[in-house]
Amino acid sequence: MASIELKLDKLTPKGWDKAVVHLGGVTFKKISSGEYNRLRLAFLVSWSEVKAKGGILILDEIDANISGEESMAVAKILQKLAKNYQIFAISHQAQLASRADQHFLVTKEGNLSKVEELGYNKREEEIARIISGETIAQEARDFAKKLLKERS
Repeated sequence: MASIELKLDKLTPKGWDKAVVHLGGVTFKKISSGEYNRLRLAFLVSWSEVKAKGGILILDEIDANISGEESMAVAKILQKLAKNYQIFAISHQAQLASRADQHFLVTKEGNLSKVEELGYNKREEEIARIISGETIAQEARDFAKKLLKERS
């Protein structure tokens, strides 16, 4: 379990407070990328509770290397943060995509990138594709509908 210890350090132009992060005996070099992303998210939430009450967050695959259940937990936390922040999140997880207020699909054709805002039907189709791959199974369509319905 992670914890933060506040200590007094040498006085610098930024003050003399020092935050030391303890990871239950594990070093930063030994945590997984999923654990690192969850730790990053915890710092964002903590900072928003104490100090920042607005701004823009750009998150590149904050839900990478975590399970579907954990991805949904991340999505719910981001929904709470979205009350005070404009959030741009890049994800390959259906759970996060289903919780967003807007969904953009970015594709590449040669040297050009294209961005398309997805309406409800295309969004449902894209979430099903994220779940199932290029050949979309009916189960993926049903799950995509369920995820979008739960958001409402």
